[in-house]
Parts: sequence; structure tokens; C-alpha cells
Amino acid sequence: MTSFSSVIKFNFQEGAASTSHYYSDINECRVDVFDSITDVPLDKWENCIEMDDLFLSKKYLSVVERSALPGMKVRYVILSYDDSVKAILYFQVINLSDAGLGGILNLEEYGGLAATISTRINDLLFSPSGEKSSFLLVCGNLLLSGDHGIRAVDDEAYSKAVQCISGIKKLINESLGNNARIVAYMVKDFYEKEDKLAGPALKKDYFLLNTDPEMIFEIRPQWSNFEDYLSSLSSKYRLRANNVKAKLGNVIIRDLSLEEIIDAESALFSFNEQVIRKAPVKLVKPSSAYFVNLKRTFGDNYNIKAFILNNEIIAFTSALWNKKHFEAHYIGIDYSLNSEYSLYQNILYSYINDAITCKSKQLFFGRTALEIKSTTGAKPHTLSCYFRFANRVISTLAKPLVSSTGPRSWIPRDPFKN
Repeated sequence: MTSFSSVIKFNFQEGAASTSHYYSDINECRVDVFDSITDVPLDKWENCIEMDDLFLSKKYLSVVERSALPGMKVRYVILSYDDSVKAILYFQVINLSDAGLGGILNLEEYGGLAATISTRINDLLFSPSGEKSSFLLVCGNLLLSGDHGIRAVDDEAYSKAVQCISGIKKLINESLGNNARIVAYMVKDFYEKEDKLAGPALKKDYFLLNTDPEMIFEIRPQWSNFEDYLSSLSSKYRLRANNVKAKLGNVIIRDLSLEEIIDAESALFSFNEQVIRKAPVKLVKPSSAYFVNLKRTFGDNYNIKAFILNNEIIAFTSALWNKKHFEAHYIGIDYSLNSEYSLYQNILYSYINDAITCKSKQLFFGRTALEIKSTTGAKPHTLSCYFRFANRVISTLAKPLVSSTGPRSWIPRDPFKN
């Protein structure tokens, strides 16, 4: 059973902006919740993350906050016991009624949930009409795949953090006010090691979504350039790669400067919207400022690479990296030209080229397009994602529908020489 003390709330005023910090005792742990990264004690937060942890760094989280993503609020949690900080948790609170999102839940990548839940249930939970806004509470980051929700000093603390999520949900729910209702909860994404710690507690109240795996590409240390990568492919896949690259013809690929990103901001956002619109429903999307703020903040460790034809951008890639992790982030494509120039496949090869150049160890391709990513050499890694509706009756009814669906079947490929 989850135990609470009374919630104590503090409001800090700075100019016209106000932020909040509140705390409670949950399961014999002190839980501090912050509404803004600027109020989070940096030393305590960094006590639980590694120096190369890109997506839980204050630097990255500040970008997400500043970029005003449609319908998104954030919460930062510090968990302490035995007189020391033991774990941190990152939550995103998605306003499903926000006009910028269309009030439509996108769980296509999480096992086809949106396709299996009846229209009536979707309307009941996610309609933008009515007096109260509907929210989805997520432990993790919906902007990318992977385990970016919980960090802890050891396995015991990690398990305790997961056990406290139920109580933390209630704290966050109170912070949203009387005109809000949390209609569903998600805890994402766990690789196999973390899932062994988190799964036993979460399976009591959540059901496991049958998600696509994340495709991860291992950068071999002996590769110095893209030609080395091509040389490691079998003749069949090397010929295919060369043919795909030849289809680019007069298309030029080059990095955009900060000034060029600012100038092309609306075009980049429009091309990314084309990618997002291919999904039947939307859960979260970047703002146009997100790309600009990433470049301003990370400099050379973030790039946007434009595919240019006749002085016009027809596609782009964006990537954030360090020596350990190369994240293939958002892309944009003019789909009317995709087939003629093999834009999507060339985007994958462009990412591989850049990851080799940056000397990162792993290239994270995310979910979707599993088979075509496997033809480049990427391998699937299972991610566990847990979900439940606030209404237990609806959650019980939805569980068998979700459990009976899963990722589409696909054939993994191995393009490398034996």
C-alpha cells in the first residue's frame, strides 16, 4: 500500500513567472516534485545520472521546456531516503484536449492500441470538448524511444522509484488543478535489464503494450568513414546501397548553420508535419522552436542536414550525439519525391555516415520501418512500455484487445559479410 504525508506546496515568484515545488512521503521515501528544471537542485539531479546521459541532462530538458511543445507540461521528481538522493524520475503531462494536438491519442507505435480501442472509448477519454481537459501522464520521454524516465544509484533504488510511481501520480494530478483530469498513464521504455526491475511492480496495475522494438546500429571501431562501412557489407547489400545513393542524382546533402535553420524553420516544421501526418493519430509533436533551440544549446553536437534540390529543401535529418549515443532524431520528407530519390533510405545511410564521423558507439534509429532499417545493419532491441486507463473498468476492457495485437510481422535482414 502507498503511504502519504500531507502535501506541502511552495510557490516561488520571479518576475512574472511562477513555479512550484511540492513534496510528500511515499513508501518511506521523500518525494520532491518540481514543475521547472530551473528549480531542480542540479547536484541532486546529477547524482543519479551519468555525465553522458544526453536526454536526462539539464541541458536537454531545458530545451524541451523552452520550446513550448503543444500540449506538454513536465514534472521532475527527486526521490530520497536514508538521508541521500537515490533516484530521479522525469514525467511529461500531455494535454490531449489541446488544439495543437487535435485531441487525438497516438499509440500506433505502442502496439496498435489506437486501432483496437473503439471510437466510443476514444471519444469518451480524449474529446477536447467539456469542462475538464484530458491528460495523459507519462513517465519517460515521448519525443524519442528508450529508457529516459528513471535513473537511480543502484538496483534497489530503481525498484523503489518504480514502486513510488503510484503515489507520484496523485501528487502530479493535484498539481494540475480542478479543471484537469488524467485519463491514462504510461511508463516507458524499459530495456531488458531495467524491465526485470520495473516489470514486477508495474504489471500489478498496468498492462504491457506490444510495442515495436527499437532499432540500434552498432558502430564498429574499425570504421573510419562510410566507405569502410560499405566494404563490410555483402556484395548484394553493397550494390543496393550504391544504387540507392546514386538515385540522389543532383540532390545535395549539407549541414545547416543556426542562421539557416532559423530561416528554414517553417519549412522544416512543415516537412516534419508530413511525417507526423502519416500516422493516423498524434500524441506529441515538436514545435518549430525545438529544432532551433537544440542547435543553439548543443552547437556542433546537434545538426540538421538538408537534402537540397534546385536550391529547395526536399528532406532533412536531425541528430543529437556524444561519443556514446548518436540519436537519429526527427526527420522531414517531401513524400512526393521520396520514391524518385529514395529519400528515406538515403536518410538512413546519411545517419550512418554521420555516426561514424562523430565516432559514436551506437546509432539509435528508433521504432518504425524495422525491416528497411535492418537492411542497413541495425538490430532490434525489445522495449517494454506499460499503460493503463484511469478508469479501471475501461482499462480491464481494453487489456485483452491490446494484448491480442502487436507489431506487424517483419523479416530481419543481415547485410554484413559472414
